[in-house]
Amino acid sequence: MADPAQRKVIRAARWVHLCCAFALGAVFIAASIPKILHPEAFALAVFRYHLLPDLMINPLAIYLPWLELTCGLLIAFVPRWRRAAALLIMGMLLVFSAAISINLARGLDISCGCFSVDPRHGRIGVLNIARNLVLLAMSAAVYLTGRE
Repeated sequence: MADPAQRKVIRAARWVHLCCAFALGAVFIAASIPKILHPEAFALAVFRYHLLPDLMINPLAIYLPWLELTCGLLIAFVPRWRRAAALLIMGMLLVFSAAISINLARGLDISCGCFSVDPRHGRIGVLNIARNLVLLAMSAAVYLTGRE
């Protein structure tokens, strides 16, 4: 049996785990919806990053939002799959951050395509990377505090 101090730490870890899981789920579900509803506009946003061969843009624009939605739902609502979803989310966040960083270094002024497919909204910037790092830390917390 754990002593009272250990029980407090365990309860705090569970609370952090659940808060991060629900927040990540909400973020990824919200990010996926405009992309699912407007795949052609999202494909254009992906194209503007100039990182993929043209043949990969449309399949990615169709597949990625559904992966985001699935991971968002799993991390928020399916404890058994929470760690796997956290791992996939960490991978996506690393790729998204790299894509943004590359285009910032190139000096491109493009829309992020993160939460809106409207090219006039959500310009890429250092704040996108900072946000992704916070989400990455939350994903790591979910992964590390989850049960196998």
